[in-house]
Amino acid sequence: MPAPLPRRQALKLVAGAVALGSATALGRYAAAGSDGVGGVAAVGMRSASQGAVTGPLRVGAWAAAPVEGRTGLPGHGFARATLRMVVRASVGGVRPRIRLSNRYGRAPLLVGSATLGVQLQGAATVPGSLARVLFGGRPQAVVPPGGELLSDPVALRRPVAARDALLVSLHLPGPTGPAAWHPRSQDATYLAAGDRTTDGRGRHFAHRVNGWYYLTGVDVLSSTATGTVVCFGDSITDGAAPVVGRVGGRWPDVLAARIAETRPDRPLGVVDLGIAGNKVLTDERNDAGPSGLGRFRADALVQPGLTDVFLLEGINDIGSRRGAGGAPLTAAELVAAYRTLIGQARAAGAAVHGCTLMPFQGASYYSDFGDAVRQEVNRWIRTGGAFDSVVDLERTVRDPQYPGRYNAAYDLGDHLHPNDAGYTAMGAAVDLSALRG
Repeated sequence: MPAPLPRRQALKLVAGAVALGSATALGRYAAAGSDGVGGVAAVGMRSASQGAVTGPLRVGAWAAAPVEGRTGLPGHGFARATLRMVVRASVGGVRPRIRLSNRYGRAPLLVGSATLGVQLQGAATVPGSLARVLFGGRPQAVVPPGGELLSDPVALRRPVAARDALLVSLHLPGPTGPAAWHPRSQDATYLAAGDRTTDGRGRHFAHRVNGWYYLTGVDVLSSTATGTVVCFGDSITDGAAPVVGRVGGRWPDVLAARIAETRPDRPLGVVDLGIAGNKVLTDERNDAGPSGLGRFRADALVQPGLTDVFLLEGINDIGSRRGAGGAPLTAAELVAAYRTLIGQARAAGAAVHGCTLMPFQGASYYSDFGDAVRQEVNRWIRTGGAFDSVVDLERTVRDPQYPGRYNAAYDLGDHLHPNDAGYTAMGAAVDLSALRG
């Protein structure tokens, strides 16, 4: 097993954390983005009067919302290990970058080396596709506690194509301490001892673990893409369970495939920022993470080339029947929160599309009280005029005979989450002409 970084080198990296941490700001304004070491290129500028894209645009190809690791492997973190994570690009482009997060770290996160390649099978890369990822021209990086870091553009031998499966590998000399991670990865993550970032055959990756660790985004530079679509929500957006055997089953994946097929000359990046168990109003000290109100800016509004946000969240608040202060939940409290999120997104230049909350009669936390709140909220979403468009997902998936329940053809079986057919119907319900991007 290779030795950890020499102490002198580690200290130099930590000392550079403040300087490298300046790249955190690029995560806030990634539409401009760094496209060369030592300089910031103005790519993908938008006309203030017409909103048109002039020149190549940085767009989000993939993203995941991080939560704090508290128990098990995420809680302990890593030492002298390499993580190889599979992510799927929703849009094609060149010069990809990765975004790393140490949002919940108590100490600087040292990255010994990193690579990016195209998946062949399992942990193996397509021959010749594996490329070094650099940070400020260096193979090593430090992500400050509470911060994030964008890599330099990666020189892949061929452009990233929409639906490419990419392998992002991080060598973590560690010990890292608790990880910023996303529990419900929709693909495999492989683990190896030592620095195996350049192992193209994947022979050393003997273990598979669930979750994406530290990696929160991949963006690309595109000459044809017109923006990035954020799908923000809970497990209905995140996916009811890991789906390693059937990749691409979530409704944002269906939406991305529709956009790629319908408008290949004007593609959009689509990123899924759902967190299972997440609530709009209340922080959770578990894998459900901070409230939607608390995480919206850091997760959604940092996405490069952001043009559109789909908001589908609130059913977990309704199921708990509690508002932010512990008092009984009211529809007015949820509506006020939606207005706050709409205002923040509009200030960032994005259109906001409201999704009606889906039926949940028969679910473990169903109550008549909660369903009355849900119906009142849905009336406001449909008629309040606050959203740029409305996607009526309730009407899409409900039983026509018993509107408070899922249509059995779309029910995963828990009366709360959609199955594959339900996700397909949800993705098909979006009016693509309503998109700003």
